[in-house]
Amino acid sequence: MMILVLALAGCHQEPAASSPTVASASMAGTAGADDITSARAFLTHLYAGYHPDAGLDAILPDEEVYAPALLAALQANREAYNGEVGYLDGDPLCDCQDIAQDLRTLDVTIDPLVDGRLRASLASPDPQHPLDLRLTLQRDGASWRVADIATLTEPSLLQALERDTRTALQESPVAGETP
Repeated sequence: MMILVLALAGCHQEPAASSPTVASASMAGTAGADDITSARAFLTHLYAGYHPDAGLDAILPDEEVYAPALLAALQANREAYNGEVGYLDGDPLCDCQDIAQDLRTLDVTIDPLVDGRLRASLASPDPQHPLDLRLTLQRDGASWRVADIATLTEPSLLQALERDTRTALQESPVAGETP
């Protein structure tokens, strides 16, 4: 399964009519209640534009969504393909190409990890459009950013991008050579 391109119908800047529900928020690890609350607010903001009526103005800049390491991996992958479609051909935040469902009502479980990061497990309550994502969230100053995304078929977007970029660079012709 391919993991899909960056937010074509991305994140809306306005508050959502309804916000993701936190199904549980265990307090093990180093994250506290304030971290869980602020991460939930980040996810609510992130997914506010994920519904069929969202326009392109709903897209948040990548810098407001992704952690620096994931941003760098995304950029390196784009560059390795010289303008062609690289590893991603859809939006990894919804594991889709077009928003056909309303993701403002995702079931969200947030759990602390031992390194101060958080794991947000997202599932769609809509059986017609199943979704099962695990976002690793990390602090970037006072904000949260997505450090990695896992699906049922790809345990790490970051590692997949890095692996695909290495392969693309090994297979690309050396500058000055004709393929």
